[in-house]
Amino acid sequence: MSLDVIVGPRERDRRTPGRRTRVGLGLVLLVLLAVAVWRSLPQGEGLPLDPDAAGDKGAKAVAEVLRRQGVEVDVVRTRADLDDARVDADTTLVVSETGAVTAEAMRAVSERRVDAGRLVLLGLGRSALHDLDLPVTLTRPRGDEPGGPGCTDRVAAASPSLSPLGSGYALMTPAQVAAAAKEPSRLPPFPGSGPGEDGDGPEDVTDLGRSWTLTGAGGCYPVGEGHALLTIPAAHGQPRTDLLAPALIITNGTVTEEDDAALALRLLGSERHLVWFAPTYADIAEGDIPRGEPPIAPPWFMPLLLLLGGAVALTMWWRGRRLGRLAVEPLPVVVRASETAVARGRLYRRAAGRGHAAAALRDATRRRLAARLGLPVGADAEAVVAAVAQATGRERDGIRDLLAGPDPTTDADLAATAADLAQLEEEVRHP
Repeated sequence: MSLDVIVGPRERDRRTPGRRTRVGLGLVLLVLLAVAVWRSLPQGEGLPLDPDAAGDKGAKAVAEVLRRQGVEVDVVRTRADLDDARVDADTTLVVSETGAVTAEAMRAVSERRVDAGRLVLLGLGRSALHDLDLPVTLTRPRGDEPGGPGCTDRVAAASPSLSPLGSGYALMTPAQVAAAAKEPSRLPPFPGSGPGEDGDGPEDVTDLGRSWTLTGAGGCYPVGEGHALLTIPAAHGQPRTDLLAPALIITNGTVTEEDDAALALRLLGSERHLVWFAPTYADIAEGDIPRGEPPIAPPWFMPLLLLLGGAVALTMWWRGRRLGRLAVEPLPVVVRASETAVARGRLYRRAAGRGHAAAALRDATRRRLAARLGLPVGADAEAVVAAVAQATGRERDGIRDLLAGPDPTTDADLAATAADLAQLEEEVRHP
């Protein structure tokens, strides 16, 4: 049977806007899914202090500004790339704490630093500095530090105020080096982290500082017993080295606050060439111990999850059953109401269902009486009994027994009940 026979041309035309609406909703859903997947794609979040990361903890803003100012910025992420990078007297070698720094990576930095014109260490923990043979420990603010750089260094002179400083660096005294050799320091391994032991540092720290000339080392921006910016002058076989403890001041989220940008650009842009070493977890070999925790899921996991979820939703919407308007069809056979009543009665009689038959008769009588007497649809039995008693003058108990009495036990009782119900309706109809 064709659709025209079922609903007719008018109904078919009326359903056309519904199809257009569904198609439009499908297109909107596809667009929203595409936008959600695009927004969830990695937007350069990367690792902390990564020069290619566009997130709040990345350092892409500083790297891009340096490039616009004519500084050649080369980003290296593995030890092999660092070994192959061009590092000379006109190069600033930058190492940032991305969480993937290992002892092997710091040994590679130690080998290349002698070729650089300047070395800048951003936010490295105590263990990483010890891997570089630097006798440096961490300090905490006391709350009474004077404002400003507190030094005459040219780099810090242009930045009289910085964002809140959470940690600093200080050179270890020979006594501290000897004490650390006996018992590891309980200072936190990372600038800004909580207290805890750092058991992944070098086992023998008695030789810290042997490969460095620390004469003339000084700091800017006091933090407790140390400084936020610690500077070691250049000497024979070593470049000028700047250690910035609160490295978050050069990140995208805070570099525009206070005078952070001026310090970052002067600190990193002093040479024409910049090699930025930002280690990644992909460079960690078996047996290496990173200082941070790698991400739980790869960056493509959430976009893939959204894409699969959207595909499932679209499939459900496309293939799922939808209830439309009723389609009117002519019945193949016309069955008279009297025949239906007779057939139902025979079924009741065959099953000896006198109670069901009586209940059906009483329900139909109550509905007709309620409609006749103007009672609302769904009126309870008591309301019907009261209205019938008022209309006929009968006793309420008799009416109640007739409309909601016990079930008949014999066919004669059932016939008598049916006759009494018909008589009651006749009295209400013709009082």
